[in-house]
Amino acid sequence: MIKNEKAKKEKEIKKICANPFYLRHPRSIMSNKLNILFLSSWYPNRLLPTLGNFVQKHAEAVAANANVVALFVCSDADCKQKYEVVESTLNNVFTINVYYKKVTHSIPFISSLQKANRYFHAHLIGFKIAKQKLKTIDLVHHNILYPAGIIAWYLKKFKGIPYIITENWTGYLPSKNTKRGWLETMLSKKIACNANYITPVSKDLQDAMKSHGFDTKYEIIYNVTDTKLFYPEKTKKQTDKIKIVHISTLDDAHKNISGMLRVAQKLSKQRTDFEIWFIGDGDTNPHIKTAKDLNIYSSFAFFDGTKTTSEVADIMRNAHCFLLFSNYENLPCVMVEALASGIPIVSSTAGGIPEHISDNLGLLVKPLDEPALLSALNKAIDNIKAGKYNPEELSNYAKNNFSYEKVGEKFVALYSKILKN
Repeated sequence: MIKNEKAKKEKEIKKICANPFYLRHPRSIMSNKLNILFLSSWYPNRLLPTLGNFVQKHAEAVAANANVVALFVCSDADCKQKYEVVESTLNNVFTINVYYKKVTHSIPFISSLQKANRYFHAHLIGFKIAKQKLKTIDLVHHNILYPAGIIAWYLKKFKGIPYIITENWTGYLPSKNTKRGWLETMLSKKIACNANYITPVSKDLQDAMKSHGFDTKYEIIYNVTDTKLFYPEKTKKQTDKIKIVHISTLDDAHKNISGMLRVAQKLSKQRTDFEIWFIGDGDTNPHIKTAKDLNIYSSFAFFDGTKTTSEVADIMRNAHCFLLFSNYENLPCVMVEALASGIPIVSSTAGGIPEHISDNLGLLVKPLDEPALLSALNKAIDNIKAGKYNPEELSNYAKNNFSYEKVGEKFVALYSKILKN
């Protein structure tokens, strides 16, 4: 019976691949809720399971108040067929991952054309499945403007479906100064200017996007965090050491790990009542070498690898402070998770961070200013020991601004506003 069902499904997918306008029997969601299609240039998939997980969180936040289908397309060298469709449901979000066989033509121009054709066709396959699931699509919620925004623009032009763009990419920030080709620049502007709204996750990013000529309506809507998973520890374990944590990709050019290590070494000359943990999915070897060269490895600077979300929540609850010293940034989800966990922030003023961190939530310094970071860490440790930060106040700030409920309500309110006009 199971084999028959599998064979039937594979036959169905082959028909869609052969003709993207082929319609299966509808399996629509019967509800008065809005029907929202999430498109994205980044989304968790079998090749990169954590790619764009903040987009997935936005989809889950919206799914509490609307019917949501998420569609993501990418190439996969291991594809056995030209197109492979994988369907799944997680936290009320029906997800369609369409993988297409990687193009390997030796002539670059032909390779680019074939890749564009497969990319577009894969989206059509996924769109038809989404249409059958939802029956009607009221609005497309696109994430990360380029390149999948081309599909959102196409659906608005030829299907009359409005779309918004939620943006997280740091590449638009002047501090990043990312170089883009003329075609990407031209298409990005078209996609942005035809959107009904752009919803950057910070004002800093909004200003940067406007400077690129992305002239449309804007509304800032923040990243989300699970405030049921991230919450303060009621009774923290007594310890002689203030535990400071940094969690990231450990990319030095972005997060300035070496700068934090140098400051940790200077701080260790002034006091010994702290330890800094560097945790992430990046390569720790060069940072461990730096810590050893500074003679602080496993005494003041500690390292650990990739953690699950639940493990990160446990780490946050048992820490006293969260540290960021980024050269550039947007609105890092990990900072929001730290606030939800009731721990103060010591951070650089990169990106949208200063839009949230006031004196009662933490301390800020300019990027690359190591003497200022040394002073801030000294002050933060003293403040923590004196009980000057209220964990409930920090956690409530996160609940009121970044919870699934608040962010989901804001998006659905914006959808309704667009559809009424």
